[in-house]
Amino acid sequence: MNDYIIEKLLILSCNIDDFNPQNYEYISQKLFEHNALDVWLTPIYMKKSRSANTLSVLIRPEDKENCLDIIFSETTTLGIREEIITRYSLNREFKSITTPYGQVKCKIAKKGDKILNISAEYEDCKQLAQKHNVPLKTIQQTALFLANEELKHE
Repeated sequence: MNDYIIEKLLILSCNIDDFNPQNYEYISQKLFEHNALDVWLTPIYMKKSRSANTLSVLIRPEDKENCLDIIFSETTTLGIREEIITRYSLNREFKSITTPYGQVKCKIAKKGDKILNISAEYEDCKQLAQKHNVPLKTIQQTALFLANEELKHE
């Protein structure tokens, strides 16, 4: 089991049915700025078939008070649920890959010495795609190909 990072985390969640959906992006950004690990919305139906969303926030226990304050102050919810969970995640490292378009940071996920996943950082790829006026997927595919090639020779 020591090939994984094991953490005790919390999920804070609440159902919201009377809220401007444009504000979710703002709240998500604020939660991320206060150490939220992930923020997501799940569309649901509440009583009387009212459409709504469940706002869920994955956090470390020490970040709970700040995130509770943000959710209560920035949404219309009157109550927040808390779940304690265990998360198993892969070890990861970052490697800067030189492409014909520029540098792209790639995240490499490993179990022991075995590489299980490589992903190119979206913001790096987006910036280079805009700068060079090429499709975003071209930058992403190029970065992943070059990362795989470079890692084969290590």
